[in-house]
Amino acid sequence: MPGVSADLADLAAAYGVATRYRDADDRDVDVEADVVVDVLAALDVDASGPEAIAAALANRRQGALPPTLVVGNAPVELPEPGELTLEDGTTSRVSTLADLPVGYHRVTCGHEEAAVLVPPSRLAEVPRTWGWMVQLYSLHSPGSWGCGDLVDLRDLLTAAAGQGAGAVLCNPLHALRLEPTVESSPYSPSSRRFLHPVSLRISATPAYRAAPAHVRYAVDRLAPDRDLSRDSDPTDLIDYDAVWAAKRAALALLRPFAVSVGATPGIEHEVPPVPGAYVDPAEGDDPDAALAAEHRAVVAALPPALRDVATWYALAERHGPEWRSWPEDVRSPDGTGIEAVREELADRISFHGWCQYLLDHQLAEAHAATFGMPVGLIADLAVGCAPDGADAWALQSFLAPGVHVGAPPDDFNQRGQDWSLPPWRPDRLAEAGYAPLRDMLAAVLRHADGVRIDHVAGLWRLWWIPPGRPATEGTYVHYDAAAMLAVLAIEASRAGAVVVGEDLGTVEPEVTEGLAEHGMLGCAVLWFQRDDDGNLLPPSQWDPSTLGTISTHDLPTAVGFLRDEHVRIRDEAGLLTDVDSAREQAERERGELIDLLVAQGVLGDDRSEAAVVAAMHRLLAGAGSRIVLAAFTDVLDEVRQPNLPGTTDAYPNWRIPLPLALDDLLRDPRVQATVEALRGR
Repeated sequence: MPGVSADLADLAAAYGVATRYRDADDRDVDVEADVVVDVLAALDVDASGPEAIAAALANRRQGALPPTLVVGNAPVELPEPGELTLEDGTTSRVSTLADLPVGYHRVTCGHEEAAVLVPPSRLAEVPRTWGWMVQLYSLHSPGSWGCGDLVDLRDLLTAAAGQGAGAVLCNPLHALRLEPTVESSPYSPSSRRFLHPVSLRISATPAYRAAPAHVRYAVDRLAPDRDLSRDSDPTDLIDYDAVWAAKRAALALLRPFAVSVGATPGIEHEVPPVPGAYVDPAEGDDPDAALAAEHRAVVAALPPALRDVATWYALAERHGPEWRSWPEDVRSPDGTGIEAVREELADRISFHGWCQYLLDHQLAEAHAATFGMPVGLIADLAVGCAPDGADAWALQSFLAPGVHVGAPPDDFNQRGQDWSLPPWRPDRLAEAGYAPLRDMLAAVLRHADGVRIDHVAGLWRLWWIPPGRPATEGTYVHYDAAAMLAVLAIEASRAGAVVVGEDLGTVEPEVTEGLAEHGMLGCAVLWFQRDDDGNLLPPSQWDPSTLGTISTHDLPTAVGFLRDEHVRIRDEAGLLTDVDSAREQAERERGELIDLLVAQGVLGDDRSEAAVVAAMHRLLAGAGSRIVLAAFTDVLDEVRQPNLPGTTDAYPNWRIPLPLALDDLLRDPRVQATVEALRGR
C-alpha cells in the first residue's frame, strides 16, 4: 500500500493516531498506511480511500466546546457566557473558568455542554520510606489453600508494619476469569473495578464462623491436598483451577449460613447479600418461590456496576466467557434479554454479588493493618481488561473492539508485545467526562493508600495493534493526558493516596515530567538506571521522584540476572532474534553491576551469589528514591521471574509460588538482614 498521504495524515492527527514514532533506539519509524487505516476504522472512521478520507475530514465535529475541559492554574475562557454547575449542585453564570474547587463539574454554553475537571495543583509530598513488593498469589500458608489470599496479605501487612516498613506494593487484585478455567494473569483482568474470588480466605468468612461444626468440618476437608506450606517441591506451580473448585464448593456449603453478614458494598441501606432474610409475603408458603423472590430482591438491590459484573459472571458460567458468541439479546448490559436473564439466573448473580461483599470485607481488614505506616498498601492497576471479560462486556461502548494494546519491539522483546487487552477509546472517554476512568480508579483506591499505574505512558498514548496483525504492525494512539492525569490526581487526592507511574521502557520525556509536575512518582530499576554516558547510575543519584527497586515482575530476579536466566528463558520461548548478542549483553551488564557494587563500597572480596544479592540490597538502601521496595523473590534467591512478557504457555507466568511459607519467610535470616539494611535508610 502507498505511504500515508497528506489527507490521511491530517485525518489521523485529528483522531490522535500517529503516522510516525520514535523507537527504542531513538529512530524515526514511519507507520504503514494500511495500519493507520485499520486503527481509524476501530474509531469508526472510514479512511478506506481518498473519497472516504475527504468525507471524514469534512464531517469531523468541531464544536465551540470540547467534550471535556481541564482547568488548572490558568483560567479557561469560554466561547460565550455559560452556566457552571459545580459538583455540589451550585450553579452560576460565568464567562471564565477559574478558581474552581477540586472535582468534577459541568458547564453549558448555548446548546453545548462540557465536563469540567479541576485537579489539585499537586499531590501531597510522598514520605521517604521503604517496604516490600509482593505477588499475592505467591504467598502461601496452611489456611490459604494453595494460593495466596487476602488474609495472607493482612498478615504480611501486619508483619511489615512491625518491621518498620512504610509501604507494601501488591500485584493487581482485579477480578479474573473463572470459567472454563481460571485466568492466571493479574494483568489480564475480567474487571478492574472488582476483586478476584480466588483471593478469598474461606475460614475468615462470617458464614464459616456461623456454620455448625459439621459444616465447618466438611468445608475444611475441601482444602486442596497439595499444601504449599510444607513438604512441597519448590518447583511446583499454583493450580488455580483446583483452588477455585475447592473454594466454590466451600462457598456453596456455607451460603445458607450467610444471612447475617450485612450489606453488600456500595448499598446504603441494609439488604441481605444472600437469600435467607427476606421473604415476599406475596409468595405465600411456597419456599421455592420465597427463595426465588429473595434472589431477585438481592439482585435488584445490587449497585448497577456490581449487578452488571455479577450478571456477566453468571452468564459466563452458562455460555462461557466469550460474550460476543452469547445469544444476541444478552451481548450487552442493556440487551433486550438481560431482564429475563436476571430473573432466571438471580441465584448465580446474587452469589457473585455475595463473593464481592466477602472480598471487600477481607480487603478492608487487610488494609486496616497498615495503620501507622507512612504510606501503607499500594494497589496495582493493570493497563487494560481482558477482551472476553466482564468490563469488556459492561463497558464495551468505551473500548475499541478487536484492537489489542501492546508495545513495539525493544531490546527485551524484539518481536514487540501483544497484551491482548482492548484500549479505551479516547473520544468516548472525553464524551463521558472520563467517568469510566474515574469509577475504576475510585474502586481500586477504595482500600488502598496508593496506586501503581502499570504502563503509565498509556495515559498519554497506547500502542494499538489492529485486529489480525502482529505486535510489530501497530501504531500509537494519543489520549488527552491532561484530562487523564486530572482524574488520577482528583481520585488520589480524595483517597489521600500516592501515585506511582511505571514509566520504564520506551517512554517519552513528557511522561516522567508530567508525573513529577503532579507530585506523582516514576520508577527506578537498578538494571535500567544509567547516566548520559550509558554507565550504571549509583542509586544515591536516582531521581527522588521515583519508587526504586532492584527488578520488576517482568524482569529477571537478582539471582536470575546473575545466572543469565533471562537470556535462557527468552531463547527457549523464541523471543530472541540474536541469542549470542543477548548473552554478550548479559555478561557485560553483570560485570557492570559487580563493578558498581564494589565502587559503592557494598561488596567486598566475597563474590558469591548470596554476597552479591545482599550487596544489591545494601545499595538499594542508599537510593535517592522517595520509596524503595525489596522483592521476596530477590531476597530468597528465587531464580524464576514471575512473568516472561510475550509468552502464554511457553513459561509458567503468574503461577510460581515463593519457596517458603509466609511464617517461615518472615523468620528467614535473609529477609531479616534485608530489613536491617533498608530500615536504616
